[in-house]
Amino acid sequence: MSGPQICSQSCRITARRAVHLVRQHSCLQQRHASSSSPSPSPSPSYHLDDLVSALPRSTRYSRPRQKPAAPASRQPESLHDYVAAKSTVQQPIRPRTNTPAQPSAVHKSQHLGHNTRDAPRTRKSRDANLVSYTSNLEDLIAREDADAAWSYFSTHYTAPDCAALDPARLPFLDVPKHRRGWIYTNLLSLMTRHWLAQLDSHPSTSNAISPSPRAILERFDQLAIPIQPIASTVVLSLAIHLQLGAQDDLDVLNHPTTKPVLTQLLDIWPLCFYERRVDRSQYGPASYYHRFLALVRAPTEKPSSFAISLLLVQDVLCRATSFPHDLEQYRSLLQALGSACSKAQLSEAAVRHIEMRLKKETPDHFQASAELSRRLCSLQSTSVLGTASPEDSTSNGDQTVAPESVEVKTKILLHKVNITAERQNLDVLERLWTQAQEVFTDDSSRTTESAPLTHRLYEAFLHAFFQLRRPQSGLQVWNSMLQSGFEPTVRTWNVMMKSCHISRDINIMESMWQHMRDSGLRPDAISWSTRIYGHFRVGSIRDGMSALDEMGREWVDSQKRRRSKSAVPEDSAEVPKPDTAILNSAISALRGAKAYQIPRVLAWSRLFNIEPDIATYNALLAISLGAGQATDAANILQQMAASNVEPNSSTFTILVDSMLSTTLLGDMTQDEQKDKIMNLIFSFEESGMTVDQQGYALLIDRMLKDHGNLTAARSVLAHMATRKVECTPHIYTILMTHYFDRDPPELLAADALWNDIENSRQQEMDVIFYDRMVEGFARHGDVGRTMAFLSRMSKEGKRPGWLAMTAVVQCLARNHEWDRVGQIVMDCHKQEGLLSVGLRGRKGQKDFWEYVGRLAENELYGSEHGRDIFAIVEAQREALGM
Repeated sequence: MSGPQICSQSCRITARRAVHLVRQHSCLQQRHASSSSPSPSPSPSYHLDDLVSALPRSTRYSRPRQKPAAPASRQPESLHDYVAAKSTVQQPIRPRTNTPAQPSAVHKSQHLGHNTRDAPRTRKSRDANLVSYTSNLEDLIAREDADAAWSYFSTHYTAPDCAALDPARLPFLDVPKHRRGWIYTNLLSLMTRHWLAQLDSHPSTSNAISPSPRAILERFDQLAIPIQPIASTVVLSLAIHLQLGAQDDLDVLNHPTTKPVLTQLLDIWPLCFYERRVDRSQYGPASYYHRFLALVRAPTEKPSSFAISLLLVQDVLCRATSFPHDLEQYRSLLQALGSACSKAQLSEAAVRHIEMRLKKETPDHFQASAELSRRLCSLQSTSVLGTASPEDSTSNGDQTVAPESVEVKTKILLHKVNITAERQNLDVLERLWTQAQEVFTDDSSRTTESAPLTHRLYEAFLHAFFQLRRPQSGLQVWNSMLQSGFEPTVRTWNVMMKSCHISRDINIMESMWQHMRDSGLRPDAISWSTRIYGHFRVGSIRDGMSALDEMGREWVDSQKRRRSKSAVPEDSAEVPKPDTAILNSAISALRGAKAYQIPRVLAWSRLFNIEPDIATYNALLAISLGAGQATDAANILQQMAASNVEPNSSTFTILVDSMLSTTLLGDMTQDEQKDKIMNLIFSFEESGMTVDQQGYALLIDRMLKDHGNLTAARSVLAHMATRKVECTPHIYTILMTHYFDRDPPELLAADALWNDIENSRQQEMDVIFYDRMVEGFARHGDVGRTMAFLSRMSKEGKRPGWLAMTAVVQCLARNHEWDRVGQIVMDCHKQEGLLSVGLRGRKGQKDFWEYVGRLAENELYGSEHGRDIFAIVEAQREALGM
């Protein structure tokens, strides 16, 4: 038998099995209906072209369903037995052993109600013998005890593989603190303040007892602690110290209390760009100039601490009267700084931000911060350093040792932007935009060879910002692209039109469409697909059908011109033909309540002989099964087989979703349910197909939430492991939700799974996962871990949902944390603090403000933020029409 015959026979066998399952499902439904109702009305039957459907069931299962009582649990046997994990009996409180860095028991008892970190934790034997190195160090830093903190760090942080730096040997609460690295940033900030205080008391570095910031960063580097993000946080403190010295009329370049600070700052700046192990002597002034220029010209409303430090130091240098000979080695670096700062571009918003930062850092000293921040906008090169231009230094050999070309940098950034958009990390995306200024300001990025790639980078930023619902940042990218001389292409207009789907503004989408046509650009197939999808999904059916007809007419007219003697083949060839992609886009947009319009789209497709593919059949199959039309679903499967269209993993997911939505498995025992599920997987694999991650997630979700079948879920996880299929954030979300929904909740199993996720580091969790973690811990009253995960979301640039924030406020209210409730509400309103990245969506927004309003009228009445919160709630009620 030939290969095509085998494929065709396999396809027919699979289709017959699927039809048999669907018909079994139909018979069961009819039998169930006949037993419950004496005279059921016959259900109407529709042909494929006359398909009428209701809203199909979603395959994203994040909310818990009602489930039967859970069976007895047992201890996990392997990583894939997390589903069966069961929390043990609460152990007696274990007193923590006092170390030199820990406060006494009396001191801890006084603050027990104010610091959830010191609260006793119930853990398994895994944490019984582990030392909380990170928490101990954090306590010393919070007490501002610099000598004790550095002594503790030097004693316990001895090598890259020591226990204090090994996540596997740290307790649960210490692991995220260590991984995020903020503890080391805070240690450096504390030691820097201590070093500066000693320097003011003893104006000589030889008399200083504390290590210098540069020495601390070198120690971090020896311990394999990343120093680039840490170094960027301390430069502003050093620059402010120099600026304060200049305000006191000190000769900053020569005075013993400021000169060591300047040398430290000049040594730390390169660490923000290059690793310490790299020989930075190979990088000349031009390399520093381009990096400095990218920072001070970045089109952002919030300049980084590093950029502000550059401007402050240049302002100090502009007032210098002489340049010391022992600083000669830094002359070229400072010349590069002066040339870059003379071209700085700061918006009014950036100036206000700098002013507020200076007031926040030193409120008692920067009385004239407004004058200083505006002086930073008009900096000039320093006269005492000479007039050498770092831009021309490439002719002296600096170009030959450049670490990477503009093309390589652009490709790396393009890859990082795409990954960051998938991970929904807004904070990283904004940092990448700042880094990209080095590429955009380089003249070589606009050459004939590099311009297309640079344009793609602009488009990637546009798509990422709009996808993360940051339209203002997207418009900033758009304006920057136009100012750099890049004209929008068809791909650029496609990205902009897709953004209108998110904002649900079809009028702006049509305006962009018209601008693209007026500019002489001809829409491609993606342009038409984007426009048609937008009209059907967000706009009106009439406009969607009109767009389909317009596309068809333009293609027909192009074919007529091609056949005429005066045809222009190049022109007519660019008109896209209506194809299967357009058909699928229209059907996808009409899913749900508008599915009754699908026959009109199918009728339009027959005019152009468009053949449906597997995506078309899957969409129609999902709609028919969602409406309970098993006969139509069977006809679709038979037509697939007749057309030699092989089912794929999405087909499997749709069929299993429909089967598990019925009572088919309700009368089976848990072992029979497990056998039924595994037989489905094996039969599908025998036909040559593979089950994808979405299919596995569906099976695990239904087994846990609908049937409470731990055995079946474990079998699916084990099968995934044998097929080397990784768990997705969706699957981890399902497992975590299961642990939180158990009675009693399995918090220890959730801890174990989170540690496994942290140690694997295979994937970054999405916002849905973090929302469920915040909601789960908040629902069970764990304030410490609730706020820890909310803080982690903020640091990763992930926006929590309103339901998660409601759970947070309720948790804090139950624990009478009224000050924190007030701060959370203020952050929600002003988008500051933990919610500086904003909130996501609108679901639960009214419930959040309704609950906060009740608190403002009762528990928060008369508190520190009570009056402000009451005014905020009234404004929100008016804005939301409550």
